[in-house]
Amino acid sequence: MNKFTEKLAAIGSKMANQCHLQAVSYGMMIIMPLTIFGSIFQLISALPDIFPFIPKYSKAVSSAILMPYNLAFGIFGIIASVAIAYFLARGYKMNVLNAAVTSMLSFLLVSGAYDPAKNTFDGTFLGSAGIFVAIVVSLISVEITRFLDVHNIKIKMPDSIPPVVADSFNGIITLSANALLAYAVMMICKSTTGQPLPALIQQVLAPALTASESIWFCMFVQGMIALLTCIGVHGFNTLSGIILPLALANQGINAACYAAGKPATQLFTLSSFQMTGCFYWIVPVLFLLCKSERLKAVGKVSIIPAIFNINEPIQYGAPLVFNPLLAIPFVIANMVNAGIVWASMYFGFCNKAAIMVSANIPMPIFQYLVTLDWRSIIVFLVMAVVSYLVFKPFVSAYDKECLKEQKEANA
Repeated sequence: MNKFTEKLAAIGSKMANQCHLQAVSYGMMIIMPLTIFGSIFQLISALPDIFPFIPKYSKAVSSAILMPYNLAFGIFGIIASVAIAYFLARGYKMNVLNAAVTSMLSFLLVSGAYDPAKNTFDGTFLGSAGIFVAIVVSLISVEITRFLDVHNIKIKMPDSIPPVVADSFNGIITLSANALLAYAVMMICKSTTGQPLPALIQQVLAPALTASESIWFCMFVQGMIALLTCIGVHGFNTLSGIILPLALANQGINAACYAAGKPATQLFTLSSFQMTGCFYWIVPVLFLLCKSERLKAVGKVSIIPAIFNINEPIQYGAPLVFNPLLAIPFVIANMVNAGIVWASMYFGFCNKAAIMVSANIPMPIFQYLVTLDWRSIIVFLVMAVVSYLVFKPFVSAYDKECLKEQKEANA
């Protein structure tokens, strides 16, 4: 068992430190504040739905309120192309500004956003629909730039030229090479298929997006994150390079549905993913009921952070890490709760999560805000009861173990 744990921890550590996955992970996290900012205006537009005494907005007022939301969600792809290129270039110790600008230009060209006939930009694939293209373009553009730098293919300037000026000239070749490649790819795609590259990639990724909507995928992801966390690896950071592109793309789809007055369609979003953590405050409560002084102390220290969904005091104070007695229910509760959330949305018991809010909002207020459905509170209560039943026997066993150690220490 120890060997398996060590191997799994080693694999998780390698994934977390793999430069491309790490760049994607960090880049996607840059988008998250943008989603919360946009969702604030979504919530303001939803106030008549939340409070019936507020009169419905007119179409003009509603459009004005949703303008910041449309802007924020409409540039997901652009921000991703800049942020991912920035972090990958930083890891390679390259010029991060040149890399980010080059990546953004390449993404805009590949997405075919500019219409020369109308002299306008089409935002269809600049938002969440363009995230996967942004990931591919940003990684490739940085690698091309790095290849040219390593092989010293650049405009050589005299030493007397200031570094800032020299860097701008050095960037001409790399920017031109990336931009021309991106433009060529866009022209080839449009001339052969009649569609821009983002539309083609969406078709290719359709099976993966469909698979991410299954209950098994949702439960597996939550289980793996919990398992990696229990062996000392930050589970979410390790897998975020894979999870966040899918979750944020689906979040954008649901947000667009809600803004258009239509029912949300996607099950696996970042908001629905975050809905499952209802047991963060259940474990401290169980600790407060324990006989062991140590667990009571951990419960007192961790109860307030847990209310705001901060679980590090429990993870490292109890601890959950490298503690089989608490790791087992932690993994089980994560997976079961993921299944409960999925089933409640799939069978129409509550709305699908369409709004993004801060993950530190106490539950079940969080569940209500992301779904705007009071039935999500019932889903929360079901998860809370299930989490209690899962954790109770293991916490009791751990309490006995800690109490025994306490008595031996006192003796």
